Amino acid sequence: MKLFTKLTAICAMALFMAGCFDGSNSRAEAPAPTVDFTAFVKTQFARTSNDAEPANVNEVDLSFNDQTNPQAYDDLLQ
Repeated sequence: MKLFTKLTAICAMALFMAGCFDGSNSRAEAPAPTVDFTAFVKTQFARTSNDAEPANVNEVDLSFNDQTNPQAYDDLLQ
């Protein structure tokens, strides 16, 4: 019975320790800065040409600050 108690205690301790250490960095990484969507679109319009490379937006965190501004893109489409 003592062996069973010791093994149970060791297993419980191992589970406890596994929960404490998830292998991640203890330093918090700074979040990526957000990019204003309106500024991003205007930049893409400004760099248009026949041989322009497409913009990679997979890792870009866009913020939509002009949702209530109906004139946000008026200068692009005149």
